[in-house]
Amino acid sequence: MKLLLITNEFPPIGGGGASLLQYAVRYLTEEHGHEVCVVTSSYRDLPRHEQVGRARIIRVPAVRRYKDFCATWELVTYGLSALLYCLWFVPRTKPDLIHAYFALPGGFVARILHLLYGTPYVLYFGGSDMPGANPTRYKNVYPFIRGLTRWVWRSASVSTVCSEGLLKLGRTLDPQYDFRLVPNGVELVQFVPVERPPNPVVKVLFIGRLIPRKGFQYVVRALPRVRELTSVPFEIEVVGSGAMRAYLDDLATKLRVSHLIKYQGTVPYSELHHSYQGADIFVLTSESEGMPCATLEAMACGLPIVTTDVPGNQEIVREGENGFLIPVGDTERLAQTLAWLIRDPALRRRLGAQSRRIVQPYDWHDIVRRYEAIFREVLQRAQSGLRTAP
Repeated sequence: MKLLLITNEFPPIGGGGASLLQYAVRYLTEEHGHEVCVVTSSYRDLPRHEQVGRARIIRVPAVRRYKDFCATWELVTYGLSALLYCLWFVPRTKPDLIHAYFALPGGFVARILHLLYGTPYVLYFGGSDMPGANPTRYKNVYPFIRGLTRWVWRSASVSTVCSEGLLKLGRTLDPQYDFRLVPNGVELVQFVPVERPPNPVVKVLFIGRLIPRKGFQYVVRALPRVRELTSVPFEIEVVGSGAMRAYLDDLATKLRVSHLIKYQGTVPYSELHHSYQGADIFVLTSESEGMPCATLEAMACGLPIVTTDVPGNQEIVREGENGFLIPVGDTERLAQTLAWLIRDPALRRRLGAQSRRIVQPYDWHDIVRRYEAIFREVLQRAQSGLRTAP
């Protein structure tokens, strides 16, 4: 099968959505033998054409100021550039199927290509690209793109969502459309618990982009209270970067907690499992999520989870079983929960063991097989002149 993947983010740029694509591409090519070409964004001195394993990576010109964060107008530059390139590329290479990651801009590009060349496409919704999923950031944008996004998904052979929360939202927006649930996955061979001596200082790990939606500002605001609630020494290790770093530094200085926060910057994905394996607690206080890859990875490494009570998180974190769900912005509840876990190593071990058990169904091998089954279904229906959705 010849697959064209259209995505504005592919490693080494992007966040969790980019990392999941990396695994999907690897399994589709190396284990299932498909021919995969990825059309993604350029960034600084990254090569425009590259062979990654058995996949061909093409980076088209786009404006992008930050490696792990992209403004809305920057997405537009990628969408236009990808469309222009694919208008030349698709009729020459004739892919069997397009897999578009995120409704906009990737899905829009796929929709135009389908209109012109008849190439079927499968659409992936990862979170904020579903209208209404992230009202904090996009409340002024969703009214303008809702119709366009609907036009994109209604012509897709299949549209997949990565969480039950997105599935419910999609069915609310379009009750007649058959959205499919295919969760994000995790590499259970790479992300594993390890035996190690106890840390002399309890290490609380945050992995994510330093942007408002990921919510690290709530962790910083909770730290003075955590310090009041426990005398056990602890530190917050932060893996990730982003435009909020200066603001977070100023906030920590004002609250006199700077000494508790250790920034590691961006860690190569091939080394990321070491960060989880060296931690005692994982915290991610996002304002919204599709299904966070970082939380799946932390669970696979046997960590107790402290995260927000939002769709996506609710499906993988079971209250009191493998972690705790905190209302968004509730820094008092967050502080109490972190302090409790910092004080209680036995509780951390019990919750962490359950994390590893709960994450087993999310193995990438199984997730990619589900995608491959959808791809084959789409091609069979295309050959018979049918579509899988109205």
